[in-house]
Amino acid sequence: MKLLRTVLIGCLLVTSFVFGGAAYAQDEELPDPGLTPDSPFYFFDTLGKNIGMAFAFGSEAKAGRALQYAEERLAEARAMAEKNRTREMERAANDYDGFMAKVNQRLEEAKRQGISDNISERIALATRKHLAVLDKVKDRVPEPAKEAIKRAREASENGQLNALRALGERKPERAIDINAEAIEDRLERARVRASENVTPDVEEALDYAARLTELEEEMQAIAEEKGLDITKLRQRLAQATSNRLDVLTGVYEKAPENARKGIANAIENSVKKYEREVEKLREKNALGDIPDAATLARRIQKELQDKLHLTITDVEVTSDNVSGNVTIQFKLLPGERTQEKERERSASTDEKNKADEMAVKAREAIAEAQEEMAGIRARAEKQGVTLNAGAVEKFHRLIADAKTAYTAGKYEEAARLAKQAEEVLDDLKESVESREDNTAATANRTGQR
Repeated sequence: MKLLRTVLIGCLLVTSFVFGGAAYAQDEELPDPGLTPDSPFYFFDTLGKNIGMAFAFGSEAKAGRALQYAEERLAEARAMAEKNRTREMERAANDYDGFMAKVNQRLEEAKRQGISDNISERIALATRKHLAVLDKVKDRVPEPAKEAIKRAREASENGQLNALRALGERKPERAIDINAEAIEDRLERARVRASENVTPDVEEALDYAARLTELEEEMQAIAEEKGLDITKLRQRLAQATSNRLDVLTGVYEKAPENARKGIANAIENSVKKYEREVEKLREKNALGDIPDAATLARRIQKELQDKLHLTITDVEVTSDNVSGNVTIQFKLLPGERTQEKERERSASTDEKNKADEMAVKAREAIAEAQEEMAGIRARAEKQGVTLNAGAVEKFHRLIADAKTAYTAGKYEEAARLAKQAEEVLDDLKESVESREDNTAATANRTGQR
């Protein structure tokens, strides 16, 4: 009888994984992780996914199913990172890598069959979200576990590039729009990590942004070959490139000295891209009020001189009056500074140090609140306590707002919101502890009898 009951429960679990819909959480909009690698019943989850892949028919359906399972594994990896379960996090991250390989394989099949439009757009949008999650997991896990996250990142990047390339062959304008948003994500990542003095992450973000920029050029060429009028698209890209240069200038300002050469190269390449866009618009007589490349480069020069107190010889901009070609060159040795400017620099450094300290406090407060929530959930499940849904929702909303404030550089606000989230946890913790006390009292009375 026990064996029969076990088999029936297993069948129900498998069925739910194969045919059940995913319940989405508010944070990062990933599926609920459900069973995680630290559960003794996790093998049911793996079995269910194997059966689920077998019941998906056609390349597009199989790619979609593999993408769904990859997202679930990513949700599990994040959940395990929040619990500091490193080995289980690595297992989930490795499985994510495996499912993304299936996604890429099935996408290639769908491309050959000419049915890749919908699935390629879905993959491109999903992997943008995946990369944001992987960034946060990587920042959280210990150094030995980062290798698994690195492999997962590479799988996600390859999936995004393949999907964008496939979408670009049939819907280049839509692909370029998604690609531009992905570039902005990577530049924002570089900005945040530069302010935190994490040079490898800055370089990693800029390298991938450069790959996306190359793909952007490819897709523009495809659109032109198809005879599409992409004048309005070029105008948008010129503005987007100008915005990217503003971000890169901020990254350069905040970055440590050893990271600035790579950022300077990224600025120079972006100026050249801007120059190409402007030239194409000029040919179409559609430049409007978009400034030429030399004007834009000199604006960057002045901004860096003002912010970093560089002399005119530290950042040079030249333009060929005949061809209009622009050269922007950075000399990374510090220029001469007046005593007054040196004092301003020192004061600016003090302010930056204070901001860095507040950033660390805010980041730790957010992480501690999430860890405590994970612990309360585990205790509640053990005691059979249903947590107050309103309080749980309020906690997640406060944490999401805290993360948004942190990303925007509003560290004091982020810390304040994290503290409010901690206060919500106090009420949840009290309800669990009350149940634990009652359970202990009942056990004592039973023992006395």
